[in-house]
Amino acid sequence: MTAFSSLYWRQASHILLQEGISKKYLIANVLQGFSVTSIPIILLLLGYFMTKVKKIGIFQVWGFLFIGTWICLLVACFLQDSTWIGHFYNALLPFLRNTSPLFSGILLAILTNKVIADHLLNNRYAYYIFFLLTFGVPTVFGSDIFNYSGGTTAIYAWMVFTLGANLSDSKLTKKTWYLLTGISATLLAIMLVLMPLISEGTHGDLSTATRLTDAANLFTVSFSFCLVHLLLVLKLDEAQLFSLLGIVLFSASAVLIEALNTVNEKSTLSIRYMELFEAISVPLIIWIIVHVYIKSKFFQKLGTLDRKLDSWHLADLEKNIKLTWGHLKRSLHEHRLALIVSGVMLILAYISMFMTNVGGRVADTIEGDKSYNALTYAILQRPQIIVINALLFIGLYLFLRGLTNSFWFSFLVSDYLIIIWCIATYLKIASRREPILPSEVVMLEAYGNLLNMVPHWLLLLGVVTLIILLCVVFLLSWKVKVKKLSLKTRVKYLLIPAVVVCSSFFWNHDNFILKKPMRMLGIDPTFYNQLNGAQINGPTLQFLNNLDVIIMQRPEDYSKAKVEEIVAKYRNKAAEINKTRTNDLSKQTIIFNLSESFSDPNHVKDTKLKGDPIPYIHQLMNETTSGYMISSGFGGGTANIEYMTMTGLPLANFSPTLSTPYTQLVSARNYNPSIVNYFSNAVAIHPYVGNFYSRPKVYEKFGFNDFIYLGSKTEIKHQEKIQNNPYLSDKVAYANALDVINENKDNGQFINLVTMQNHMPYNKDYYSDNTDFAVEQAVELDDEIREQINNFATGIHYTDGYVADFIEQLEAIDKPITLVFYGDHLPGIYANDMAKDGLNLHETDYFIYSNKVAREQGAKTDLVKSRYISPNDFPAMVSEATNSKISPYYALLTSVYQTLPAFYIGSESNSTSVRNVEYVTEAEKLVSEKNLTEEQKEILNDLRVIQYDITAGKNYVKDTDFMKIQSSYGDE
Repeated sequence: MTAFSSLYWRQASHILLQEGISKKYLIANVLQGFSVTSIPIILLLLGYFMTKVKKIGIFQVWGFLFIGTWICLLVACFLQDSTWIGHFYNALLPFLRNTSPLFSGILLAILTNKVIADHLLNNRYAYYIFFLLTFGVPTVFGSDIFNYSGGTTAIYAWMVFTLGANLSDSKLTKKTWYLLTGISATLLAIMLVLMPLISEGTHGDLSTATRLTDAANLFTVSFSFCLVHLLLVLKLDEAQLFSLLGIVLFSASAVLIEALNTVNEKSTLSIRYMELFEAISVPLIIWIIVHVYIKSKFFQKLGTLDRKLDSWHLADLEKNIKLTWGHLKRSLHEHRLALIVSGVMLILAYISMFMTNVGGRVADTIEGDKSYNALTYAILQRPQIIVINALLFIGLYLFLRGLTNSFWFSFLVSDYLIIIWCIATYLKIASRREPILPSEVVMLEAYGNLLNMVPHWLLLLGVVTLIILLCVVFLLSWKVKVKKLSLKTRVKYLLIPAVVVCSSFFWNHDNFILKKPMRMLGIDPTFYNQLNGAQINGPTLQFLNNLDVIIMQRPEDYSKAKVEEIVAKYRNKAAEINKTRTNDLSKQTIIFNLSESFSDPNHVKDTKLKGDPIPYIHQLMNETTSGYMISSGFGGGTANIEYMTMTGLPLANFSPTLSTPYTQLVSARNYNPSIVNYFSNAVAIHPYVGNFYSRPKVYEKFGFNDFIYLGSKTEIKHQEKIQNNPYLSDKVAYANALDVINENKDNGQFINLVTMQNHMPYNKDYYSDNTDFAVEQAVELDDEIREQINNFATGIHYTDGYVADFIEQLEAIDKPITLVFYGDHLPGIYANDMAKDGLNLHETDYFIYSNKVAREQGAKTDLVKSRYISPNDFPAMVSEATNSKISPYYALLTSVYQTLPAFYIGSESNSTSVRNVEYVTEAEKLVSEKNLTEEQKEILNDLRVIQYDITAGKNYVKDTDFMKIQSSYGDE
């Protein structure tokens, strides 16, 4: 009945939402009125049996509340995608935070019952007067004077439980109670039928129709009271009483009810079928939990406390307090070592999070673009993360304790290692704006780099401290003896931290059982910004987050022989293509211009501006190779697009756990072939801070000669902003690119230019007038969306003008230059349904332009395929556009580009190794892999074999000529 009432009636039935009265309405009202009687029935039964028949102490009830609340929360964590962090505090302090008001009322009733019985309900007349006053008066006058809130408050539970605890042995016969129960049930049913009629007749509506469908009115409590007298013949044991307590806990668990309702709404089954299933299964689950609880040692220890509490008397209060204080001091002394370890580790966990600051500030990427004081941020906003990091540090201590069986060595050495870790983290962040990552730990040269960052005096201090520490360990081990651990305990201490660390290799798997609870706690890997990840998670948790990387699924036919077969196949393909090509790619100047968030709002479905904000680019797209690039992201994912454009490797072939190749893959591997390898000079330009996505390290791995950003050795010479926009303008980006081009007049070069002007947020007053291209139509258009689209459209209009100026300047340079201009993703400002308009929301504008000199040397303006392309197509496309000879690898990429439809990463995948990928044809139709032609499937498999070999395999292609461009392969 309780499960039915909590699950079914928590959301108003459509029957009760109708405006008029019908038979179904009256029946539903009666059903609801009787279903809510379960709570007063249970409270009365508990009051009677727990105080008169089977006494259960307050500590045992509190222990059940504590465990039950945590179970409800953990279940909710597995069922929901998000939850409020306050729920964890509610579970930690269920009584003080009044997590379950009914339970709070029961606990208070147990404490006060003896005094109430002796002084207030000491005779039958006082009892019935108390009954009528507490429930009769509020019902008759329709005013909740005792704050019952329909039977959900602590005062309600206290009163009903107290009534049950003071039920006297009735002189009425069983037959009489049957009669009274029938009369009270009939009266309740009649009133439930009459109330809608009275409401309609009195108020002209059904505003008070459900007045008696709660657990706190006189008719409901009277029926429950009479029924309970019939149930007193039952002999309820301890397990049954705790089962009833479990039902009370369930009925008041808002977090669990909310989670179950969320599951019901998402279920493919009927909601009512799901609620029926839960109404049946919940009591069974409660019964199992109860039996485990009452057989536990924890339950027995709480029983001991209850027996001690029973011996307390007010006259002996001072003596009992002194005795309790004595017991507490002995207990603290007995567990002093564990308390010292826990306290120190909590302090070190806080220090480790503070050490991630930059200039005393930390940024919170969870709540938005904000920064906080590093001293207070972790304590006030991330206390649960401090605890988790402290538990990880305790795990290090446990491992050393199990290994050495020496308390002082394990405690002090673990403290020393953690302090070294904190200092190393601080130095790494101060130097590179990035925490220590697993890829650095596994590379020997990383230790040298880290040591080079450390001042010599600090290294010397560390060595001296270690020597002193070892001497202290020896002295304390000799002077202060600590009991040795048993072999069984040592094994536990070794296994627990080992299991935790090993589990981190699965943390990012979609089907990892603890993934949702971890996200509930606020643990977010934040791979796109490792520094912020360390600031919100702590450097230790962030380090472990980066251990779980499944690069991609191994192709079934992957082998050295298969790789060599593919190399030979595309060597011949390259030789054939090169017969008709005349230019050398390395002598070209190639610019890959990633224009932040660039995309035409007018192209978004059901969105229309009052004008065209990018007229020049649209004109240029009509004159050159252009179309739409299928982005893998929406509102973000810039570095993933960069990675694909430079390597030719699609994100679609990687596993879902590899969310950011820059930070998870490139920085960890020594072999990272890219378009950069074909040029003697390569420069990356980003007019913003450079630490995002580990770009300094990634660009170094790719082979760039220089990376120019705010704070780099090579300065961003031109720094200009548009009005109130905090980001450097695209004009600045192009000016710096022109400087790089002019500094290298005689040779070819590759430039990777990543702009910042149109980066989020878009709801700021960046521009004095943003109405020239105001939005006239958009999905769910309101003031907020209007403001964002208007600001974004204004920003890309500035970009349009700057591109025109840049193109004009490139035309005047006497060297072949080809510009690949593309937007990385759409801004996340549109309210379109992703399930319906997903593909459209991943289409960004691009074009490939070659200047006059390049065109005179044979550059093309019309390629084989251009309408819908993938980011990984650009290396092959720019080779074709410049009429340049290619390597066997680019021959493979050319086959991929010309033959395969564009890759589109659709909905989220449940697999940890394969993404849900569809393919976009030139007619903008989505097709699945199984619908590709045999030729397309063969080329796709060739790409996967090579991609696996480069990123996760044995790098067989490294020892071949697969990446080399030669004029002829037929002579070899």
